[in-house]
Formats: sequence, structure tokens, C-alpha cells
Amino acid sequence: MSNEPTLIVRRITGVDLRASVELLAHQQKALGQDVNIDVLRPAVQAVLEDSARTLVIGAFHEGLPGFAHGKLVGVFVMHVLPSLEHAGEVGWIQKLYVRDDYRKKGLGDRLLSQGLEWATGRGLRALDLEVGEGGDLADAAEHLYAKKGFRKIQRTRLTNAKS
Repeated sequence: MSNEPTLIVRRITGVDLRASVELLAHQQKALGQDVNIDVLRPAVQAVLEDSARTLVIGAFHEGLPGFAHGKLVGVFVMHVLPSLEHAGEVGWIQKLYVRDDYRKKGLGDRLLSQGLEWATGRGLRALDLEVGEGGDLADAAEHLYAKKGFRKIQRTRLTNAKS
């Protein structure tokens, strides 16, 4: 019998709301951001309920005691948007995150591959995303995306965030 965890990748559903909120709060805290669970929970729920325009996939460690649906250890979120530039629907990859203790097991690749497969099946004309600047995680992310055919474009992003 192997000591390797059983790791599966599947679409996240409403039953995974609590685990999704906990994982995203964990990520925000790791990035040094303030987390308000009462604000995060309805935002995550809205994303999960918008399955016509949003794909949410999770990586789960199956078979752990106390986790009926598996322990959520990674997440991929992609929104579908209409695009004038591409004259059709495009995907915006908002999030690809795997917990520190589950990295280097191929989960990021599996999450992204499943997202790309879905995007192809839906006929999306382009996929876009952002990668943070600097550090090992940004380098690893850029390498993963480049391996899947993504290329850098030069743009400046501006925000008028209210938080």
C-alpha cells in the first residue's frame, strides 16, 4: 500500500462552499491580506452558483478522516466574458492556487489542464490571466502557464478597488 495521498481534481459544487471559503481565506492570509469570512463567503457562493459563466475546479485529498467530500487543497477559477477584441467569449483565469504542503505533486498542472479542456469545449477564443511579480511562486506560475502555451503581453492594469 502506498503512502501517497489520493488526489483528485473535480468541479466544485455547493457542498464544497465551506471548504472553498476556508482555502481562499488561507491563501489570502498567506499573502498577508486581511480576511473577513463574512464578506468572503457570499462572494464564493455567488461564484459557485454562476456555473453558466464560471468554472470552479478543486483538487481534493480523498480518504482523510473527517472530510466526507475530501480535503480541498487547490482551486482553479475561470470566468467567461464577452469580448469585442476577440469577437466572442473569452476566459479570465482569476485563481489557480494549491496549498504549500500539496505543491510539486502536479495539481496545478491538472487543475489548469482541466480548465483548458473545458475552455476548448466551450469554444472560448482566448484565455487571459495575471501572475504576480517576482519570487519563486511567480516564476513557477509563469513556467506552468508557458508550458500550456500562454505568452506574456505588455499591459498596465489599473484598479479602482473599493476595499
